[in-house]
Amino acid sequence: MKEDVAENNGLLLFNCPGCGSQLYFDAAKQQLQCSHCGTQVAIEKGTNLVKEKSLRDQITTGNDTAATVEQLVYKCERCGSETMTTTETPTFVCSFCNYEAVNPQAYKTRVVQPSGIIPFVIEKKAATDLYKAWIGKGFWAPGDLKQFAKADALHGMYLPFWTYDAQTDSEWSGYGGRYYYVTETYTDSQGKEQTRQVQQTEWIYRSGRYEHFFDDILIGGSKELPQDEYETVFPFNLNELVNFDAKYLAGWQADVYDVAVNDGYSSAEKMMDNYIESECAALCTIDTYKSLSVSTEYSQQTYKHILLPLWLCTYLYKNKTYHFLINGQTGKISGKKPVSSGKIVLAVILAIVIGLIIYWLSQQSE
Repeated sequence: MKEDVAENNGLLLFNCPGCGSQLYFDAAKQQLQCSHCGTQVAIEKGTNLVKEKSLRDQITTGNDTAATVEQLVYKCERCGSETMTTTETPTFVCSFCNYEAVNPQAYKTRVVQPSGIIPFVIEKKAATDLYKAWIGKGFWAPGDLKQFAKADALHGMYLPFWTYDAQTDSEWSGYGGRYYYVTETYTDSQGKEQTRQVQQTEWIYRSGRYEHFFDDILIGGSKELPQDEYETVFPFNLNELVNFDAKYLAGWQADVYDVAVNDGYSSAEKMMDNYIESECAALCTIDTYKSLSVSTEYSQQTYKHILLPLWLCTYLYKNKTYHFLINGQTGKISGKKPVSSGKIVLAVILAIVIGLIIYWLSQQSE
């Protein structure tokens, strides 16, 4: 069975071959689904496009900037209304009848197009259940938190990421410190002579070489969240990447990258540098180390541009923004909640009262 794909100014509508209604990607069934008549349409999966590309070639020959963003007039296939959107909008919802369309042309406004995607596995109900369980926990959270952090603010979204590979060869040198102890004589507070063991350090010059291959350092390609927040729901199983297909976007939100490939690599290289320094420090260490110097050569750098699934909820509480995330592949969650100042004050008062009671009881027993 083949789905009917209608096109309007580059926007794709995946229509049901059974009733003509709109098809959506069903995360639980991993195929297109019609919510009206129940028709299911399989998506052909391949991995031949998920390949590493030379970073050197991209930086020297490519111009990694977005193309000119143009306005696009979308005429809805369902209600006929016309709405203005942009050519870089990956998914679009008609503001009059909520009909959803996918715009694969959005990714062509970027020099580097996605080669792979991990489809959503965690569907809406499962994500909502995870969110409700999380928001309901925690003694220190304010009692009115649920009024601000509503479950309907949770939305599934494909976000852009870069992966980077690199071979590294490092030369390091430094001083490894070996602890030893000497006996020291001193006079105590009563004027008596005592002895004690005092730690000393013998510094020994050390040097060596460290080689390491980094595979798939994952960097967020969207500024919607900072890198450290993305990492709270890592890892993704990148072995499950499949060829990018716009059908996976049907019924879901999506974004395009605004972090250039070379900027993403700069972030990745800092991570590699930190890892290499930590490993070289371990090699230099006897009991401790100092004055470590590391020089690293990078080669065989490659990259991939991919889309990964995330459930996101952003809410505002007392003028401060909080985020809740779910890894759309694994279900791993992460989030921050505000803390009730009133509960903290009560806890401090309670602790003081308990302390006073214990002190009073101890005085009575003497």
